[in-house]
Amino acid sequence: MSAPTPTTGQGDIPSSLVPQIASVLSQITHRNRETTHLSEKLKAFHSLELPPIGINDYVRRIVRYAYCSPECFIFALIYLDRLITTNQDCFITPYNVHRLLITSVLAAAKSRDDIYYSNAYYSAIGGIPNSEINKLEVTFLVLIKFNLFISPEVFQQYKSYLVQRTVAAEGPSSQPAQSHSESVDMDDDEMTASPAS
Repeated sequence: MSAPTPTTGQGDIPSSLVPQIASVLSQITHRNRETTHLSEKLKAFHSLELPPIGINDYVRRIVRYAYCSPECFIFALIYLDRLITTNQDCFITPYNVHRLLITSVLAAAKSRDDIYYSNAYYSAIGGIPNSEINKLEVTFLVLIKFNLFISPEVFQQYKSYLVQRTVAAEGPSSQPAQSHSESVDMDDDEMTASPAS
């Protein structure tokens, strides 16, 4: 397979939501950076050293080369949240976030998009061997109990949450008027579990 070619389209998902996904993951990994508990369940995703690429650049790399629909990135975030809420002893840390993210995007593309690339393609994007991403995919699916279905309501809840983060990051002058029914009551602590202090 030839080297991936960049893509720039973001469809109907505003391009500003992808940096918010990276921001959410950065905040979670920062909060969990000193977690010493290594769950056996996530051992396959754990790196011995911090990856040389930061999470923001890694997300941009996946967006640029994956050719999956923009909705896949919201699906991937939902899957990561499911993994953590289903497995209370698992935490997203700087040492596992990269493998968890590429695997969740792979699962999202396969469940969401009609056309998607092979695991070998995603392994090249993620910088890990194909045999490893194959094992990570199975492990990930087991951890989320093969629950890949996302209702339109859940999708909209996460999308609205990311839109609210984007608006907040841009400041009050860019904030559109919102009816009360459009607001999402979700904070970063609800997005994923973190270790108790």
